[in-house]
Amino acid sequence: MAELTLQEYCQEIEGLIERSGYDEAAAHCRHILGQYPKYVEAYRLMGKAALDREDDEQASEMFARVLSADPADFVSRAGLSIIYDRQEKLKEAVWQMERAYELEPGNPVVQDE
Repeated sequence: MAELTLQEYCQEIEGLIERSGYDEAAAHCRHILGQYPKYVEAYRLMGKAALDREDDEQASEMFARVLSADPADFVSRAGLSIIYDRQEKLKEAVWQMERAYELEPGNPVVQDE
């Protein structure tokens, strides 16, 4: 079995998410968290997978965990903005998107929003 660094493993999980392998990606994240329960990137990836499969409750929980460790996490801010927009909570969606813009003002997706 080939050895992977944790960063390479997370890149592979990111690829699963991009190919709509959300459940498999979440399982890999849970595996990482079983060994490294404070590894923030695994929570971020679980949030992304949940967001893409429109499981807003789980995505919100994962992004909240990430933000408790890193309040300047762009992915979590943008993800929460999407979730609040889906829930028609415009004020909260705008607030989160403004925080995302402050973190990455040059990001074209945020600029479009």
